[in-house]
Amino acid sequence: MESALALWISDCRKKNITLDTNVIRTKAKKLYETFADSEEQDDAEPRPSTSASNAEPSPFNASKGWFDNFQKRFGLKSVFLHGEAASADTAGAVAYVNNKFKAIIQEGGYKPEQVFNMDETTLFWKRMPSRTSIMQDEAKAPGFKAQKDRVTLVMCGNAAGFMIKPGLIYRSKNPRALKNKNKNALPVYWMYNAKAWMTKSVNVDWFKQCFILEVKRYLRGKGLDFKAFLLVDNAGGHADDLSYEGVQIEFLPPNTTSLIQPMDQGIIRAFKALYTRNTLQHLVEAMDSDRNFSLKAYWREYNIASCLQSIQRVIQEI
Repeated sequence: MESALALWISDCRKKNITLDTNVIRTKAKKLYETFADSEEQDDAEPRPSTSASNAEPSPFNASKGWFDNFQKRFGLKSVFLHGEAASADTAGAVAYVNNKFKAIIQEGGYKPEQVFNMDETTLFWKRMPSRTSIMQDEAKAPGFKAQKDRVTLVMCGNAAGFMIKPGLIYRSKNPRALKNKNKNALPVYWMYNAKAWMTKSVNVDWFKQCFILEVKRYLRGKGLDFKAFLLVDNAGGHADDLSYEGVQIEFLPPNTTSLIQPMDQGIIRAFKALYTRNTLQHLVEAMDSDRNFSLKAYWREYNIASCLQSIQRVIQEI
C-alpha cells in the first residue's frame, strides 16, 4: 500500500499537483481499504480457527505517527513555499486585556453569548497549500503558479463559541456561476466591490444587514436581551461611525490584534485549513475517477459556486 501511495505522490508531483498532509493521509486510507478488499476476495482458502486469526484487525487510521514514519521510509519531505512573520505590542496587549477590556465587560454586564469579535481575512480560493510534499531528490517544489483568485471572508463569533454566518466579499455582484441563485439562501452573507476588499461602505452593510440580524436571532433563541459588545481591530476598511442601539463597539489598540483578537487565535486558521483540506480531497476524488485528469481543466471549471459549496461543507463540519 505504501509503495502505491509513494507512486501516487510522485505522479502528482509530475502533474504539478501539490499535496498537504491531510490529503496524503486520506489517500492512504483509501488505498488501504482497496488493498484490504482485494486480499479478502483473493483469499478463498479457509483460515485455521485460532484466537489470533479470529481477532478483529485494528483499523488503519493513517495517523500522524504513521505518516512521519512513512516520510522517513520513502524519503519524503515537506517544502514550505512561503511564509511571513509579524511583530506585535505584547505589553500593550496585556495592559488592554487586564484593564480596559475587563472593565468594559464587568461594567456592561455582558455574558459570553453577548461578546463578539469580527475580523476579515483573504481567502485565495483556488490556491494550493503553502506546503507541498515531494521526494527528497527534488531541489524545490514544482513551479506551479499560485492562483490569484481571492475573496474576503468576514468571520464573527462570540465568547460562547457561536459563529454567525460568514460574510463573503466578491469582485462582482452577480457572477455567472450564481445566475438565478437566491443569495439569501447562500451559506454566506454576499457582498461585493471591484477589488473584493473590505471597505467602510461594505463594513456598514455587513454590520446592519448581517451582524445585527444574526445576533438578534441568536440572542432571542437563547432567551437573552438584545445587548452586544463587538470587538474589532482598527483596519482601514472598518467604519469608525458604526452605531446601533444596544450594541457597544470597541476598537483594539494598534499592533495587538495578532496577540489578543479572538479570531486570530486559531479560528480563521482552522477555517482556512478545513477549506483547503475539503477542496483538495474533492480534487483527489476527481483525479482518481478520471484517467485523463487535467489540473488546469479542473481549476478552470472550479468557480465561485464551487468555492461556496466547499465553504458550506466546512461550516457543517465546524
